Amino acid sequence: GLDVYSSTQWMDYCQESVAQVLGVKKSSVNVTVKRIGGGFGGKIINSHFFAAGTSLAAYKLNRPVRVVANLDTNTQVVGVRPAFLARYQVGCDDSGKLNAIVMTVYCDVGVTNDEFFGDKFQSFIDNAYYCPHWKVTTHPCKTHTPTATACRAPGAAPAIFIMESIMEHVAKSLGKSAEDVRIINLYQEGQVTPYKQPLTYCSISSLWSQLVKSCDYHVRREAVEAFNKANRWKKKGLSVVPLKFGIGWSGAPFSCIVSVFAGDGSVMVTTGGIEMGQGLVTKVVQVASSTLHVDIDLINTRPSNVLTAPNNSTTGGSVGSELCCAAVLSACRQLLEQMEPGRQQLPADATWQQVVVKCFGMGIDLQAKSWVDRSCTNVFNYNSYGVTCTEVILDVLTGEHQIIRTDMLYDCGESINPEVDVGQAEGAFVFGLGYWLSEHFIRDASTGQLLTKNTWEYKPPSAHDIPMDFRVSLLKNAPNPLGILRSKGGRDKRMNGLMDRDRGTDGQTRQTDGLMD
Repeated sequence: GLDVYSSTQWMDYCQESVAQVLGVKKSSVNVTVKRIGGGFGGKIINSHFFAAGTSLAAYKLNRPVRVVANLDTNTQVVGVRPAFLARYQVGCDDSGKLNAIVMTVYCDVGVTNDEFFGDKFQSFIDNAYYCPHWKVTTHPCKTHTPTATACRAPGAAPAIFIMESIMEHVAKSLGKSAEDVRIINLYQEGQVTPYKQPLTYCSISSLWSQLVKSCDYHVRREAVEAFNKANRWKKKGLSVVPLKFGIGWSGAPFSCIVSVFAGDGSVMVTTGGIEMGQGLVTKVVQVASSTLHVDIDLINTRPSNVLTAPNNSTTGGSVGSELCCAAVLSACRQLLEQMEPGRQQLPADATWQQVVVKCFGMGIDLQAKSWVDRSCTNVFNYNSYGVTCTEVILDVLTGEHQIIRTDMLYDCGESINPEVDVGQAEGAFVFGLGYWLSEHFIRDASTGQLLTKNTWEYKPPSAHDIPMDFRVSLLKNAPNPLGILRSKGGRDKRMNGLMDRDRGTDGQTRQTDGLMD
């Protein structure tokens, strides 16, 4: 067989790709992933080109082969986000309340239709707003560019951006503020989404009210307006943007193995989820520690492997951490049940190590395996909600800008690890800075080849791009009964929290100069 160590989000598909290229059984290919340096969807499928090619060389040469792609090659092979173009018509009343939206969407999928996110686009186009009548048609467009790839909220992020553009367009047409139009269209509990899913829980209005109050929005709005009247070439913008982000578990099975060692009572955990900086391993260890009632220092994790976690899903869609936690929770409960006969023969104050030794002496299996596959009849199992307020200053002559302050209030249920969840929210926001403000692809017009393929041409956010004052809070007392341990998944959501922050400066500039149209 072949041992493959790949930087992939999806071990099972990597295993299958290598097996197909070599013409061998999947069971002959052992894929192991310890961790990867970020994923965001780009390493779900396109990373397997490298794994399959490297495996073929090792198979033919009968020796170890290692391939590390430089940034130029990696960027060109893995691909970039698909571009979206939307043409829409909107019906609303004089207050800005939506009545109907008709939209045709075109997606540049590249030379093949491997990564078309039309279904995800349609599932997220409503964002946080209720509209009773929808008609959204999506079309994949074949071009001479490389195949597009998934990248952090694929299909969802552009859909939400387009919806926020609609809200801005409606407000501008009616001579109202975008915030006024947004707030009257926010979802309420019991309303039904375009994909016929009732919102049995919806905290978006409460989040909006709390954030507007906590960030002193109205006072700061007056200060921004005064600043813009007094300054011609520098303008400030202030906007509040809501977010509803669906979490779906269907088609995402995960498994885990929890082993207890008799010598010292230490615990080893391995899952099918891939750690890529999102805190999956941290949360898994916390769940095991809490469920088994053992010190966290007794628990170690092992790399993910197709032997211990076969047929597992890709780690993506913001569901990997919580479903792996669900698998660990189930396995630990099963393990405690197996150990119960041994525990009953000891005093109530017996230590964990004493219980383990007793169970081992009785011939009790000190290992448990769990498989979690939680399908859902709806599109999503539940929704995460958030609201962000961002203030920015812009030089209207040069385009130079600085984010003065960002306030974010995020409903992630009853967080398993608040530090991890706050960090994920902060990271997603900065990721969005690159998407909305600095990402710019340039291609060869005749060949479609990507020319912005390294950091000389492609500019990710740097230290000076992040907010000078960055405040992230989690909604308190908001347990999620539909989630794992009452929590909610969260990684991709808050990258959409800043998409309208510069529009405020544009509107203020045009209004001050008599150019509002």
